[in-house]
Amino acid sequence: MKKDYDITKAKLIIWDLDETLWSGTLSEGGVEFKPEVLSFIEELVTKGIMNSICSKNEGIDRVKEEFLNRGYQKFWDLFVFPSINWLPKGERVKSIIKGMNLRAENVIFIDDNSSNIGEVKFYSPDIMTATVEQIPKMMEELYLVNDYDFEHTRLKQYKILETKALAQKEISNEEFLRESDIRICFKNDCLENIDRIKKLISRTNQLNFTKFRDENIEDTIKNTDSSYIIAEDKYGNYGICGFYSLDKRNNKLVHFLFSCRIMNMGIEQFVYSYLESPELEIRGEVASKLEGKPDWIRVEEDLRIENSKPKEKNNINILFKGPCDLYSSLSYINADCNIDTEFPYWNKSLVYILAHTHTAFIEQTHKFSKEKLADLSRRFPFPNQDEFKSGFFDKKYNLIFLSLLTVTHSGLYINKSDGSYAMFGYADCDITDENNWEKILAPIPAEARAMNIMMLKEFKKDYVFAGNPPVDTVIKNLKYIKDNTKADIVLILGSEIPTDKTLAGYENMAERHKILNYAVRENFKNQMEFIELTDFIKNDEDYIECINHFSRHVYAELAEKIIDIANKKLGKEYLSLK
Repeated sequence: MKKDYDITKAKLIIWDLDETLWSGTLSEGGVEFKPEVLSFIEELVTKGIMNSICSKNEGIDRVKEEFLNRGYQKFWDLFVFPSINWLPKGERVKSIIKGMNLRAENVIFIDDNSSNIGEVKFYSPDIMTATVEQIPKMMEELYLVNDYDFEHTRLKQYKILETKALAQKEISNEEFLRESDIRICFKNDCLENIDRIKKLISRTNQLNFTKFRDENIEDTIKNTDSSYIIAEDKYGNYGICGFYSLDKRNNKLVHFLFSCRIMNMGIEQFVYSYLESPELEIRGEVASKLEGKPDWIRVEEDLRIENSKPKEKNNINILFKGPCDLYSSLSYINADCNIDTEFPYWNKSLVYILAHTHTAFIEQTHKFSKEKLADLSRRFPFPNQDEFKSGFFDKKYNLIFLSLLTVTHSGLYINKSDGSYAMFGYADCDITDENNWEKILAPIPAEARAMNIMMLKEFKKDYVFAGNPPVDTVIKNLKYIKDNTKADIVLILGSEIPTDKTLAGYENMAERHKILNYAVRENFKNQMEFIELTDFIKNDEDYIECINHFSRHVYAELAEKIIDIANKKLGKEYLSLK
């Protein structure tokens, strides 16, 4: 079946049960759960992606009993809005999506039956779908989701919605809202909660009235009347669920947006009326109108922010920085400390931001002024300005796990005049070598070739290739990093066991890893600790697609090693295996 999903757009996955989440058919005898699927569901929740069930089966109580009898209570508790009966699935899936205040385009439906997939598509044309055979590929792609919800905040808030939906069935909506005791408060310390506000702006669509993806939100907050909104009712606390910025010079809203979790509670109408209906240019479709002022909502001076961000458990801080090897291992780790991550991601211009994980970019982020870094991104399409955003040298970090996988497969270039860096393509294709230009230009339309050749010539004048692998440069980078960082640093070294599985740019990677790893060990054997990915490879099945992508058990073993090293270095068991 053709791929019909994008895991980076998913906010919800709806699962079939028989021959999908487990093997066998419940109504016809015993079933066997698929452990890898259960682990995947747990990882999804940690990434902030919810899970539901739509199954033709013997009812919720019977299915829940099956989970509990196998000791899988914790996995059952990861699902919200399950629909389990013998009715057709099309309308039921549509109802789940509506009940969770989501859009079909942000939902993936997984089923082993193509007829069920077709029926669900009929009722929800924009929904994404996948077959059972596509689940392993979806697991591999989860690293592309650059978001974490270690406290399962979103799950808890959707559980509140689920409880409310059950309570609402017997009475009218307005009567239900009046009985819900809805309270909100306005808080203006926005910069102290800027990360949550940024997430709200980037993730919210249905109740984002201006659709303004603000690149300079801190400046906007400083120059406008801005507040975030906390909401609470008798069912629970919704944390930061709304945000507005009002430019008082022209009485116009720059931002006016709310989380879909509070949809149909009347909060957006109340806030707009409370602000005395300022000018608002509504862009695109929104799922709510702003007429009226609901009288079932009251304003309080102060409400707590519950679960809006991982609670600070102590003053221990760990940073994980690198590509997908660290993405996946984190899913197996519980933390009783504060964890920050700097992984590759797609920025708002749909540019894939990866170079910031390279040692060269870590060095120059600290070494050069902001003005200099801004200049570096102006002349050529790379590096992107977002490659220089990092908190690596923050003095708060006690421990840093840094993967070196990026440095062996990415093409690195050094500016001849000032020693700054640029990264492009793969280490096995030097773009300053004119013999490689035909290969580089092959995918580019004929009419754009002349312009790109001019750019390559200009780039060749200014930059020199750092090598394949760029051993001397990486050693220099690591020495600079070590001299300017108080935190203990643990390096993850690439696997030295060859494989025939490969992707473009990953050829002969085992040999490259050997060369770089040897130099790193020799130069830092008494200064940094190493985790050798080679130690976790038992056979070729441990590789997925290429030498830098691994099977689930490799990530689990890597997680165990990370936990062991961290707890020894920190002198206490701050990390544990899930």
